[in-house]
Amino acid sequence: MSRRSQLPGLRTVASATGIVLGLVAALVLSAMAMPPTGADRGAPTPGTSASEQRADTPQQAERGRSLVVPRAGYGFSDGARLVQLSRRDLRRQLDAVARTDATWLRVPFNWSHIESQRGTYDWSQVDRVVRAARRHGLTVLANISYAPTWARAAESEPTAPPRSAKTYGRFAGAAVEHFVGKVQHWELWNEPNLASHYGGGSYHARAPETYTKLVKRAYRAIKRQDRRSTVVAGSLAAGLNNDKGFRMPTFVRRMYAAGAAKFFDAISLHPYTTESEASWKRVYGDVDDVRTLMRRRGHAERSIWFTEIGNSTSTDGPSQKEQAALLVRSLEAAASRPYVGPAILYAIRDGGSDRSVFGQNFGTLLTFDFEPKRMARVLRTRS
Repeated sequence: MSRRSQLPGLRTVASATGIVLGLVAALVLSAMAMPPTGADRGAPTPGTSASEQRADTPQQAERGRSLVVPRAGYGFSDGARLVQLSRRDLRRQLDAVARTDATWLRVPFNWSHIESQRGTYDWSQVDRVVRAARRHGLTVLANISYAPTWARAAESEPTAPPRSAKTYGRFAGAAVEHFVGKVQHWELWNEPNLASHYGGGSYHARAPETYTKLVKRAYRAIKRQDRRSTVVAGSLAAGLNNDKGFRMPTFVRRMYAAGAAKFFDAISLHPYTTESEASWKRVYGDVDDVRTLMRRRGHAERSIWFTEIGNSTSTDGPSQKEQAALLVRSLEAAASRPYVGPAILYAIRDGGSDRSVFGQNFGTLLTFDFEPKRMARVLRTRS
């Protein structure tokens, strides 16, 4: 996420929840990637075609006015917690999703949990969520993140990349083999441009290059199992160029330089913003800069997916009504850019009941107690 750096970045992490919820809060503040991110600018991005240049203006999120969403649809993510829910709570959350027109569910495939012992796979948690998603008519986007202890360097952080990219590729191939015919869309890692999500400071300087090695290995393994699969690289949070993160276009530029061009079908970004116009211009300026890089590389046919967007309704954040307006604006920003694929809202439900905790209040449809939030009324299409 970014500012949500405290958020879960597919907070699918490790220690699992620790890095997910813990990161949820850590995520948010840590890179400031979510809110303040990107490059300051308000003018159209040079190198972007006229049809792709759009002015984003706030809209009211009131029921009754037509909601504009990307042609590829929208959906939800709920972080690592999603695979740990009881059957009853999972059903309640997905029932809330089913009352909207959402068509996507981003599911954390936490490598550190699934293959905690080398060569032994436990798919039970993700099997259950994938089955539930399919029963609710949702297409799964699987996010493969976080290496198990045996695959990482000794004493490295739970978010650190594996010592060998080959092991990540092997796991990605095993996942596709297990879910062939059920899952066809695969996203590689979560917010590797944030130090907090990619092993900390000791890995940060070379993150674009080492991440690209993971992408190459995973792409080959995934396509070997299922040529029709969609491989989504990036999963980049809005951020700044500093010791905590990279701007999204900076990271993508270095990925290209490291040879990533042939190893992804789409790029995913997490354009989190605050309520400020300066934040909006920085973040979406960076989104358009990434698009310009792709066009210059001859990749105009490849789309950008927004696999996390959201705002926290914590005590120092927007109200539920303001959150709904911001989310509607984000969906419209995605829809107004023809190069954007699906847009995924983070999260379905609040992660806790403490309004003072930033990372606990990103729910878009439900409070922690399963009460509908304002955005649920905006998106609801059936009772």
